[in-house]
Amino acid sequence: MKGFHCFSSSSYTLLRRCIPLAIANGTHLHSQSLHSFRSPKWKPRMTKQHPRSKPNHKQDTTPDSPQTTYMREWISRIYQILKYSTWESAQDQLSSLPIKWDSYTVSHVLKAHPPMQKSWLFFNWVSQVKGFKHDHFTFTTMLDIFGEAGRISSMQHVFQLMMEKGVNVDSVTYTCLMQWVSKWEGVEGAVRIWEEMKDVGCHPTVVSYTAYLKILFDNRRAEEASAVYREMIESGYTPNCHTYTVLMEYLMDSGEATMWFFTVTVCPLCVRYNACEDCLTWMLPAAVESCIL
Repeated sequence: MKGFHCFSSSSYTLLRRCIPLAIANGTHLHSQSLHSFRSPKWKPRMTKQHPRSKPNHKQDTTPDSPQTTYMREWISRIYQILKYSTWESAQDQLSSLPIKWDSYTVSHVLKAHPPMQKSWLFFNWVSQVKGFKHDHFTFTTMLDIFGEAGRISSMQHVFQLMMEKGVNVDSVTYTCLMQWVSKWEGVEGAVRIWEEMKDVGCHPTVVSYTAYLKILFDNRRAEEASAVYREMIESGYTPNCHTYTVLMEYLMDSGEATMWFFTVTVCPLCVRYNACEDCLTWMLPAAVESCIL
């Protein structure tokens, strides 16, 4: 990787001195968790959480009403219907449920992973329910289900539906697309989606940058990854612990390291996550695990 040189013994000695000094100064990093959508190797989860629907105090709140039993119980019940009933029977049961269908409920039912075909049938069925409208949460969840199964054409069909219906397509959706296309069709598809995301004016987040860095490093495109990392820093984004972990994993795999990398990234990370000795001595999976937790 351009700019990464051999890690000399003198640099190692200096590194051993710099981290205790950083600890004494009480340096800390603030990091955010990744988004909820799965990546093929590590589980980047999107940071963007679905807002809970505010309760309507005018509605019935008796012990048997949907409002008092709403979330976990209803989602579990709907999942059981989809998993164990034929679709013909499931439609009748779903129609008879005394529940108001909203985006939060539908997206969480889909995330429970009923059978894929039933998920798609349910996705289309609920779109016909009066008062319900799919949003980018439900679309992206359905898109992710197809992506995980390797159904790239189906995933792209869902994405096209989003565009046709004018649903907001944000960085979460593009990152999901990018990760699954990379797994099933190769890195070139991921590069194309990354460029498309920026071309349409959708700004990457630190989650998007981290996922893209992971894809590039996994495909031995370190030069491009280095440029993307610099772009992220110059755009004002602060790397989180997952970003540092991606960089560390690459350097451990390639056997390359520099004083720049340690002082700019690993040192503050070690201070924040109390993993100094592990990071210094490259204790393989323990160092990575201690940085993630």
